[in-house]
Parts: sequence; C-alpha cells; structure tokens
Amino acid sequence: MKRKILSIVFVLIFVVPFAVSSQSSVKGNSVNGATGIVTTPTARIGWEYSDLGLDFGYSFLYGNGTAHVPRVTFSFLKKAEIGVAFNIRGGDDWDFLYHGKFQFYMNGGSAVAMGVMGDLSNVGGSSDVYLTPYLVASYSGNFFKWPAVTTMMFGWRMLEAGSISSNFAFSMGFELALAPQVFKNYVFWISDFSNYSFAERASINARDRGAFNTGIRIDPVKKGKFKLVFDLIGTDLLESSRGLSASATFGIGF
Repeated sequence: MKRKILSIVFVLIFVVPFAVSSQSSVKGNSVNGATGIVTTPTARIGWEYSDLGLDFGYSFLYGNGTAHVPRVTFSFLKKAEIGVAFNIRGGDDWDFLYHGKFQFYMNGGSAVAMGVMGDLSNVGGSSDVYLTPYLVASYSGNFFKWPAVTTMMFGWRMLEAGSISSNFAFSMGFELALAPQVFKNYVFWISDFSNYSFAERASINARDRGAFNTGIRIDPVKKGKFKLVFDLIGTDLLESSRGLSASATFGIGF
C-alpha cells in the first residue's frame, strides 16, 4: 500500500515539466464546492475574468454508502470565492460544508492562493466543527505536448471536533488535456491524492492513510459567460472502500 502511494506521489510531482504554458485548469468544482479537482482545491478562482460569478454543482457518491452533495460557490473581485455544500448521507444525517479562497498571485498558468475549508458534521445531532486553513499552488506545463496543470496543497487541521489539532493536511492534483488534437481541450484526465476527505463523515475516507481518486472531466463550454463541467471519478481506488463519484457544475459570470 505505501509503495503504491509513493509511486503515485512521485508521478504527480515529476510527470509535468516546469515550463510554463498558457493552459490553465478547467475551473470545475471539487466535491465540497471549491474550484478544484476531487478533494484538492486548486489555486484558481472559478471566475478570474468576471467581476462576479456563481457556480451551482451536485455530486453523487457511491461506495462505502451513498451521499448527495449539492453546492453553490460565489466568486468575486476576480481573486476570491466562498461557498457552501451539504453532504446528505440519508434521512436526517447530513453535514454543512463551507470554504473560502483568496488568490494573491497569478502569472500566466501559475497561481498561488490561501484558503480555508471545513464542516459542521452531523447537523441536528451532536454536531462537531472542523476547520482547515491551507496554502495552495498550481502551475501549468506540458506532458508530451499535452497541456497539464499540477497542484500542491499544504494545510493545518486546526479544529477537529471543536478541539485544537496538530495534524497537517496535504494533497496533490493533476489535470491533463487528453489528446488535444482529437478532443480539442474538451476532455481531461484528473487525479488527486490527499490525506483528508471533502467532509469528515465522507464516503471517501482518507483520514490518516490517504486516498487516490482519478477519472474524466468534460468541459464542453469553452467561451463566454457560462460554465458547464461534468466529472466521472473513481474514488479511493487503492482501498476496499473504493467507489464512484458523478458530478456536474453549472456556472455563470457577470
């Protein structure tokens, strides 16, 4: 297991040369609603070229139980975003997720941002508060002439069940435009590895061991003030709790 994880991390770090390209990330949403990959937020903002933007998304997760995750994210000032999501696990069992991000550097296809993500778990019951501030960097390059973006995130799980924690959060993500000559930058392979989940009670249980997620992202709308992104992801693929996530994001810029 550890050898598999180390191999994945090695590939994610070194598979993309550092030469900067004009290609940027697709700006789809991670499961918790932040602009990102699966569980990993990127350093990009959902609407970097519009004064205001609004994204609506939904994820269905199957494996180790099922969950429905509707979400909404608001982008503003071309540098910031905030949002909320709901991890609905059946009946009255649900969690309130929240996130925020501020991008303080962007140059071409590279960016750096700081943010926070967390959740209020088991709303309606014995609710617990979780909070993780983080720093994230994304940079673009080419993999055999295919545009790619790599992201690394470092965070601190500051609050766990309302108590101060000393645990660190780490994740890496990779986005690759598949056969751009054929698919015209509409189809992407996305992957991420993280030692945390999008929610404390998530079906993707990465706590203390890590989870690898990978799949396809389709971005059929390339221009204008609208966004439409679809994801089909295999989750936690290295464990018996592996499952499937299907997501859609619709957005509009103002």
